[in-house]
Amino acid sequence: MVEHAKLVEADLLSLSQVVSFTSSLMGENIKLLEVTPEVANGLETGDVLTMRGEEGDNSVLCSHNKTFEIKEAETSNSLLLVSQLAFPEQISKTDSRKLGWRNVTGVFYKYLELVEIRPKLRKLKEMLTETPYTEDSKKSGQVGPKFEELMDKVQASEEEIRKGLKDFECLELEGMWFILDQDYQMKVLSYILRFFDENSWKFDCVEKAETVSALSELVPAQVVSQVFGFYCQPMVGGKEDEFTLDTDKVCRFYGDFLLAANTGYLLAEFLDMWQKAVPDGINTDISQLAGLVLVEDKDPPVIKRFTESSLPLTITDRLTVLFSARERWTVEEISPFVSTLTTNKLNVNALLTKHARVMNIG
Repeated sequence: MVEHAKLVEADLLSLSQVVSFTSSLMGENIKLLEVTPEVANGLETGDVLTMRGEEGDNSVLCSHNKTFEIKEAETSNSLLLVSQLAFPEQISKTDSRKLGWRNVTGVFYKYLELVEIRPKLRKLKEMLTETPYTEDSKKSGQVGPKFEELMDKVQASEEEIRKGLKDFECLELEGMWFILDQDYQMKVLSYILRFFDENSWKFDCVEKAETVSALSELVPAQVVSQVFGFYCQPMVGGKEDEFTLDTDKVCRFYGDFLLAANTGYLLAEFLDMWQKAVPDGINTDISQLAGLVLVEDKDPPVIKRFTESSLPLTITDRLTVLFSARERWTVEEISPFVSTLTTNKLNVNALLTKHARVMNIG
C-alpha cells in the first residue's frame, strides 16, 4: 500500500489508521457544532454553553460573556464522526509502525454554527419595569426576580446581564433585583446632591460613607448606597472613600425626568428649564440626551421624549419609525438610535449604507 501510494515509509508516523464504516450510522440524534477558537478554549478551561430564552424565542447559546445565534449550515463535503481518532501530535515518532482500526459512526452534511450577536436585554428591562421599586416597596414587602430567574429568561450571557443591570441602574436588595420608580430615584438623588451642597463639597471629590450614613435616616442605606454608585465614580488618584460625580449622567436623568412629565416642549423653553433644574455648577448640553429625545424641525423647534428602548427591534422597522418621525438625519443624530443593532462586522455607517440612502448636502 505504501509503495502504491508512492510514499516513503520513513516519512510516515508510527501509527497508520484504517477507517471503516459501522453498519448503523448515527442520525439526527447527533448535532455537530462549530465554535470559534475562543469558545473552544473556554470550554477546555471549564466554561459552559447555555441555551437561554423562553418558549417562542429563537434559540441563542451563551458563554459566560457572549451571546450567539445558532444557525444551520450545509457543506458539500462529508463530515465524518470517527471514534478514537488519533491526531498527528498525539502519535509517537519513535515507536515501531503499527495499524489502528477506527470506525466512522456518523456522516453529516449539515452542522450548526455560532454567530455572535448583541445580548437581547430588552426582556431584562421589561421584567424589571413591570413592578418598579417605590418609596413604599419595602413596607409592602415587594418581591423582585432573583438573578437566577433573570439568567433563565433573558437571552444574554451572565456578564452581559450584569452589565445590563448596571446600565439600567438597577438595585439589588436582599438578593432580588429592581428598577427604581423614576419619582423615587429623583427624590433619592436630590437628597444626595443636596447633602453635597450642604457640605460644600466639590463635585470632583465627594465622600460615600458619610453620605450614606447621614441619609440612611431618610432612605434605606442600601438604596442610598446604590443610587450613589449610579452617579459617582471612584476618584482618580483619590482615597478609597472619595468619589467624583458624573455630571453628564445627572444631567441626562434630570432631562429625562422633565421630558417624561410632558408630551413635548419648545426647545428653548426646555433648555432653560433643564439648566435651572440641575444643581449650580453643572452645565447641561443637548448631547447628554442622545438616544432619549427627538428635536422636531418646526418653527420654533420642539423637543419630546423619544427613547431608543421604545423602538422596534428589527432594523427595517426601526428605520421606518425613525424616518417617519424625521425625514432626514445626520449620522451623529441617528447613531444612538441604531447603535444597539450593530455587530462586530456591521458598524453604524455600514448598517445605514445597507438600509438607507445617503445624501451629501452643501
